[in-house]
Amino acid sequence: PFRGAAVCLGLLCALLVSAIIVSTALSEHNTKLVGELAANQDLMNLNSNLSTANHILQSDYTNVSTTNRRLAAEKEHVSRERDRLNWNLQFIFQFDDFPVKKYCSQNIVCNSCQDGWILFQTSCYLIVQYDPPWKTWTESQQYCKQENADLPVIGSRAEQVGHCHTKEYYDKYHGYWIGLTDKAEDGKWLWVNGSHQNLTDGQTGGDCVLTIPNNAPLANWIAVRCDIQNSWICESRALIWSD
Repeated sequence: PFRGAAVCLGLLCALLVSAIIVSTALSEHNTKLVGELAANQDLMNLNSNLSTANHILQSDYTNVSTTNRRLAAEKEHVSRERDRLNWNLQFIFQFDDFPVKKYCSQNIVCNSCQDGWILFQTSCYLIVQYDPPWKTWTESQQYCKQENADLPVIGSRAEQVGHCHTKEYYDKYHGYWIGLTDKAEDGKWLWVNGSHQNLTDGQTGGDCVLTIPNNAPLANWIAVRCDIQNSWICESRALIWSD
């Protein structure tokens, strides 16, 4: 009987030890799970905080981008205003006595060009179509200089097309003096501002250049004798006002 009791007691002890081991293992596993769950919750909280911070940064970036675009637009506007003022000052300083009444009315409304002048891009043009007698190339330039202007310099196709306001008069051989001549050196065609221009052989036949109305743009220049009398065009700077 005692041996049987001892065996049963031994088995009970073994079972208790096993139960203790299993219980300890389960406790450690549960502790580990609790720790992992806590760590996972921390990661979830961190992810939520990072997401919130990311939204804040995106909002700040959008605000900064908007501010930068606004500042860039303001800088461009200030730059345009500065260039406009410098342009107008250079124009006004050409005059000993600026003719305000020719540009501005009594209610302080000012135009870019004088009355009777045509605005094109940044220049004003006066197309003189007086009755005869007209003027030679030199006389025409002198007239323009009295108006603080000069015979026109045509530097682009658009500007040439812009001179289509000219009208045919007297006959098809008469035109309008422009500021191109080779009087200084034969064959070296220069504008009145000193820039160079090429002419084809078909356009040459004298030392001063006319633009002929009704001819195709860029094909309506012809060089003739400078002492022939024609109408003429004057060109001056335009006053540039704010947008």
